[in-house]
Amino acid sequence: MKNKTYLWRCISLLLLLTLLAATFSGCKASGESGSNDGGITKLSFKAASGYDYLKSLDGKSVTISGYMATSSPVDGSFLFLMNLPYQSCPFCVPNTSQLSNTMEVYPKKEESFAYTTQAINIVGTLEVADSEEEPFTDMYGYEFNYKIVDATYSILQADELSEDMALWQKIAESDVINDIYKMYDYVNFLCAWNTYCVNSYTDENGNTVPGYFLYASDAENFIYNDGAQYNYGYQEGYFDGIVQKIEDIDREAFSDLVANIRKAEALADKALAELENKNYTSEYQYVEKFGTEDYVYTLNNGEELTAEMETIYAEFANWLGSWEM
Repeated sequence: MKNKTYLWRCISLLLLLTLLAATFSGCKASGESGSNDGGITKLSFKAASGYDYLKSLDGKSVTISGYMATSSPVDGSFLFLMNLPYQSCPFCVPNTSQLSNTMEVYPKKEESFAYTTQAINIVGTLEVADSEEEPFTDMYGYEFNYKIVDATYSILQADELSEDMALWQKIAESDVINDIYKMYDYVNFLCAWNTYCVNSYTDENGNTVPGYFLYASDAENFIYNDGAQYNYGYQEGYFDGIVQKIEDIDREAFSDLVANIRKAEALADKALAELENKNYTSEYQYVEKFGTEDYVYTLNNGEELTAEMETIYAEFANWLGSWEM
């Protein structure tokens, strides 16, 4: 499967939620950032989703609180900051290597970060990419529009955390956010299966077998076959199970999250119907990515499905980013 897809599934299944640091709490914040004494701007994960706002803070001192992902480099050369504890790998936008709800934080020159499981407060300088089209890239291939550099951290004391932390901790312990990222992985595949591919590989005889973008038959196999990569989402009651898990924690507090899940379910039904009704075309053409000619599929309503997926996913990301310490 496509490298980016594999990376995304690793993140979802392996440990999910290397989310944005300071967004841990239980009280939903407006997402706006304020200025503290000493000219340090308090940054929030929700506000950090806006490139223009971030650009206005480029080079400024910022502070934000959160948790260090366990997948942060062991040498302490930088850390992944998230808003939930007990998480490992950073999240990405489905089928990409673009970080979502995750911040990369770098220490001062010739210094390094020691790992801790405790909540931390970061103070450093915000560095923003020159444009959204030219993001930063780390050694793992993750892409991001901003990072915090020349940073230090301090351990937060219990009385510095939000009063609603217990509720937020419950959802972290339930691992339901992992389930939701896996769900979005499935929904995105339905909406854009034609953009997924099997990569080129070398066979046992040393011959290069060219890769290809998925055919409609491949998509069906991935969805319908027992044990296939996306067969879990096709199962009856799949979305109901996620909703039940959320409502078992707190039906009222997380009603907006449930509403988002139901939107994703409706989109999944729509996208699956497009595949079942063969609402697509194919063209035999040269595929530059693999240096060969092959059939390439186009979904008749692909742009509409992708746009709806991005909107619903962004709603979830903003919900996640609105929980602050």
